Amino acid sequence: MQKLKVGDTIQVISGAERSEKTPATKRGKVLKVDREAGRVTVEGLRLVKRHLRKTPQSPEGGIIEKPGTIALSSVQVVCAKCDKPTRVGIRKEGESSKRFCKQCDALID
Repeated sequence: MQKLKVGDTIQVISGAERSEKTPATKRGKVLKVDREAGRVTVEGLRLVKRHLRKTPQSPEGGIIEKPGTIALSSVQVVCAKCDKPTRVGIRKEGESSKRFCKQCDALID
C-alpha cells in the first residue's frame, strides 16, 4: 500500500520550500505522485515559470507559473487530528489496509 496519495495534505520538511518561522504556510494538497522518479507535485508549492510564445493554440502567450516537483523524502503527511506532520503506518483491518498517524494513532483514510 502506498503511504502518500493524491489529495493528501502534506508539509515540506526539508529543502528550499521549508519554512522555519511559519511551517503551516508550506502545506498543500498532492496533485500528482511520480513513484519512479521519487517526486511529488504539490498545489501552490515550488512554482516554476514557463515562457510561452504566441501561437494559434495559445494566442496570449506570456509567462505561466505552474507547480514543480518536490522529492518524496522532503515531505510528510499532515494528520487531520493532531495537525502535525507525521510518519504514516499501515494497519490491516480485515481484507483492507488503512493508513494511520504514528503520533496520535488516528486513521488517515
